[in-house]
Amino acid sequence: MKNTHLKAKLHYIKNESVNTPIVNYSGENETQNYSDDYVFHITEIENARLSKATEPASLDKEAFKLACFTPKDVNYLDAELVKQKYYLEVEALVKKETGATDVFVFDHTVRRGIKNSNRHPAYHIHNDYTFKTGTSRAESILGEKVLEQFAGKRMVQINVWRSIDGVVEKDPLALMDATTLDKNDLVETQIKFNDANTGETHNGEIFALKKNKAQKWYYYPDINAEEAILIKGFDTDKSNACFAMHTAFALPNQGNHNKPRQSIETRTYAFFDV
Repeated sequence: MKNTHLKAKLHYIKNESVNTPIVNYSGENETQNYSDDYVFHITEIENARLSKATEPASLDKEAFKLACFTPKDVNYLDAELVKQKYYLEVEALVKKETGATDVFVFDHTVRRGIKNSNRHPAYHIHNDYTFKTGTSRAESILGEKVLEQFAGKRMVQINVWRSIDGVVEKDPLALMDATTLDKNDLVETQIKFNDANTGETHNGEIFALKKNKAQKWYYYPDINAEEAILIKGFDTDKSNACFAMHTAFALPNQGNHNKPRQSIETRTYAFFDV
């Protein structure tokens, strides 16, 4: 039987930090670079397959959810092919798993922990949006006319994360139970992209996190390409969970004998009748 929990290093913001942390992506064959505000802390991470067996995690409570997902295989390095074929299956999955009436897939990132990859697993605890950028991102992506069309409906930003290379042996995702989040521990953080390979250059704002002993973390061991994790990034309905802080982390026993993680995360905005 799998262990009920493990201990691993997660990348937090120092409790004493008063600066605005910075994460840099160069797009070259390296992991992300971090300002001195970051520090690793040993953290207990529970096996969600066991601890959430009787009451599975949900988007409205914990802000993440495991789902079965068996899309048709595509060349995930072909961005246009992913948009044409994979996006449609992600849209259908989000509708099925959430009951959303309308879903817009707007972006994706392929992460590969191998050489010659411009995006590696992200080793910093984060949420992709702040309370401000969750809305402003929708405005810039969807446009004023679309938002007017769905005015009055609940809007939720949901990421769909899955392996694209079988069972994940290295660098799985840790996800924090949103019910254990103290918003005072959130830190607005700059994220800078200067991708030498793709030419992508822009600055964004995300949430990072300071450590709090009340926080509870989960992971799904041996997750495979026939499963997906839905991760909430923003919700206009404040009566539900706001978002799930998350990060890649190194398993205590992983090494060069383990296959590097290759995954895709696909970003959506979903609308619900209220």
